[in-house]
Amino acid sequence: MLRDGTIIEQTDSSLGVRFFYLPVEDEVATRDSGIAKFRDVEMIEILTPGDRDTIHRKVKDEDKLRFRQQYERFKESNSNELQGTLLNQFPFISSSRRKELEYLNIFTGEQLINMPDGNIDKIGIGGRELIKKVKAFMEQAKDSAITIALAEKNERLERELELMKQQIQSLMKTKEEPIEGKRLQKSHETAAKAKAA
Repeated sequence: MLRDGTIIEQTDSSLGVRFFYLPVEDEVATRDSGIAKFRDVEMIEILTPGDRDTIHRKVKDEDKLRFRQQYERFKESNSNELQGTLLNQFPFISSSRRKELEYLNIFTGEQLINMPDGNIDKIGIGGRELIKKVKAFMEQAKDSAITIALAEKNERLERELELMKQQIQSLMKTKEEPIEGKRLQKSHETAAKAKAA
């Protein structure tokens, strides 16, 4: 690409271009559910032969046009975008059990608890118990998330209340100072009148 943004097709053919998904934590869904939630983000890697610099970033619309063939191949082969709670977020699911589930195309807790009853037997011994554990874990995490959100809100409200108390005290002091000054002035005036009389 030239400095003015012009794309040179000839150099593009020598680039190593790879599109891929990067699981990124969805902070809002994580906060709401109390357990780490991820979503797939389309990424691009551009390798220039003979150059040690590699570009890694989110896919832009111009990348989809510039590297149309690579992008179309990527979309055809990676049409299954995962969203939800990845199996590695459940501490009671061992690595070997996770691999078994992934072999059955189960990658998230949501997929596991929502799978058809007819397929549960394919999970093997303890499949129903595992589903119950995952469901309970996710419900507990959601309850914890609500508790945490309420505690954060309570803490914020307490800070705001304390700030308001300080502001009220400051206003009260400001009001009292002129009154005290006027009282002193009146008492001096009264004392001066008394001396004069």
